[in-house]
Amino acid sequence: MKKIKYPLLVLVVVTLVFVEGFGQYLRITEQVKMSDREVHPGTAYTCLWIRETWNGKNAAVPSWNVWVNQAEAEETEWPLREFETVDRAYFDDALFIGDSRMVGMSEYSGLDQATYYVEVGLTIYSLFDKPIALLSDGSMGTLEQALTEQQFGKIYLMVGINELGTGTRERFLETYAAAVERIKALQPNAILFLQGILYVTEERSATDDYINNPNIQLRNQDISTLADQRRIFYIDVNEIYSDGNGNLSKEYTFDNAHLKASCYEKWVSFLMEHGIVVDG
Repeated sequence: MKKIKYPLLVLVVVTLVFVEGFGQYLRITEQVKMSDREVHPGTAYTCLWIRETWNGKNAAVPSWNVWVNQAEAEETEWPLREFETVDRAYFDDALFIGDSRMVGMSEYSGLDQATYYVEVGLTIYSLFDKPIALLSDGSMGTLEQALTEQQFGKIYLMVGINELGTGTRERFLETYAAAVERIKALQPNAILFLQGILYVTEERSATDDYINNPNIQLRNQDISTLADQRRIFYIDVNEIYSDGNGNLSKEYTFDNAHLKASCYEKWVSFLMEHGIVVDG
């Protein structure tokens, strides 16, 4: 029988392979979760699992890991809330983030005291990369720089139409959810409003393989699952612009996808009917 050379090295290699594989199993089965939603080496998941198993639930928790009891604690800090009617002053400390539909909001809503980080063609994938925000020194910076610099009371997010046909539905939701978590971390006191993607007209929907209303409805369903009615709220302006059959009504649009300038007042009224008031 041939003797194995370097038995200790072989043992180390086998152990590392096992630890890596076990860690990835813990990740896939979500027994250990990372708050940054990135994929880490399996050894990290294994070590965290060992720490929790050996030290119990009262063990010190690393800041970059999310345990179930932390999520439960956040729920107790943010009580369930229902929509209330508010006035236009409610939006003075609001931030609107988004694509061309939000560009229109910045130009035609009349909410001039609000802040807008908007750009035509913006996507959830480029949200934190593009210089879309005016910083205090007058330069243009990234969303992360701006959210670090200034705090807001409410944040309205609308992206999603430019992502249709790019990537998978699963990747879109994963990236969207990670963006929401990052915004929450940067804006610890802000209420988040996730706005459903505005429909296109029946004519546009029927002739486009990607940007069509069935796809938009699926993405909106996914976005709505991120709302908790505590700090994150889903609102769907399609309620007021739809033709009743799941399409953008032609009376509101000039190009089958974007609203006429005169139609943004309806959007503002809708937002005023869906305010969340935080006591104190």
